[in-house]
Amino acid sequence: MNETYYEVMVTRKGSPMIKVAQIASAFLAGIFAVAMVMGFIWGILLAAAFGVACYMLTIFSVVEYEYLYVDKELQIDRILGKSSRKRMETLDLNQLEILAPVRSHELDSYRNRNGKKVDYSSGEGAGENPKYMLIVGDKQVIFEPTPEMVKTIHMFAPRKVFTY
Repeated sequence: MNETYYEVMVTRKGSPMIKVAQIASAFLAGIFAVAMVMGFIWGILLAAAFGVACYMLTIFSVVEYEYLYVDKELQIDRILGKSSRKRMETLDLNQLEILAPVRSHELDSYRNRNGKKVDYSSGEGAGENPKYMLIVGDKQVIFEPTPEMVKTIHMFAPRKVFTY
């Protein structure tokens, strides 16, 4: 039983445009519901369509990411609307090339690489925890681990983790 376990939850900052679209779709659903009552036959379809759009925007307006480090493996899950979970990445840290803060000069030689670049951070400029970039193979993953999680990964791969 020499496993290491660490879990971090990060809430993504909501977009103001999603909030505006959510309010607009709720308003239009109400307008077409009233039009349906007044005899407009297409009102029921339009009210239902805008109601579904409002519901979907409500779900997508609350996005959280969960980082789970378990014994040399980092799993990243996306949680929509605090109800549905989807596994986004499972990264084997035995193949880790580098882990450093996003603004670190250690990442300069990796920035222009072709490959998959994904952002699983809160989307805020200066959050509670600094953003880190993790490079495994051809994937460049931006996320916000806590200092304790970085220290845990540093114990596993001290020459590949930079904190400056």
